[in-house]
Amino acid sequence: MRFARLGPLLMAAVAAVTLATGAAGVATAGPAAASHSDGFEGDPWTRWEKGSEGDARAEGNYGQGTARTGRNNAFLWSAHGHSSVRLPINIASWPKSSCKASIWGNPVADAAHPGPRGAQVELQVWDPNGWRLLGTTAPWLNDGAYQRVITPPLDLNGVNKVYVQAIFGNNSGAGKFVRLDDMSFECS
Repeated sequence: MRFARLGPLLMAAVAAVTLATGAAGVATAGPAAASHSDGFEGDPWTRWEKGSEGDARAEGNYGQGTARTGRNNAFLWSAHGHSSVRLPINIASWPKSSCKASIWGNPVADAAHPGPRGAQVELQVWDPNGWRLLGTTAPWLNDGAYQRVITPPLDLNGVNKVYVQAIFGNNSGAGKFVRLDDMSFECS
């Protein structure tokens, strides 16, 4: 008789545990992924911030056929100094366990200035709360074509806003520039 009553109670307990476990899994699930992209279209300087030091500058090409996609691209130029462009992105409601930034860069060859072709372009992710550098990569890009620059995966739990920044420095005295297009920031 005791076992007869235990059976329904045991079944109820198993069902409750299963339901609670299932509900916990659903409750912790958030958006599978989130992303933001910007290809410098329209007036990019209403969204992007420019920075420079020395004789460097950050500007754009508009409808000149030099963009990777769309009509516009940015460029960073320097002979003695560095220039940058950065974009703020609010990620407060995003999943943040694996995030990465990417941008396409194209160093432009200049036959008038001897020296190594290509350029080293750094892509950084910053937390503006204390201006902490969260991630960076700085590959060498060969001239002549757009190449994608991608940061390593970043765990950004606890971060609500980031700045994605591309930076180019040159102190050779020979002016050099790098075109930039199609920034993307993705988290899952």
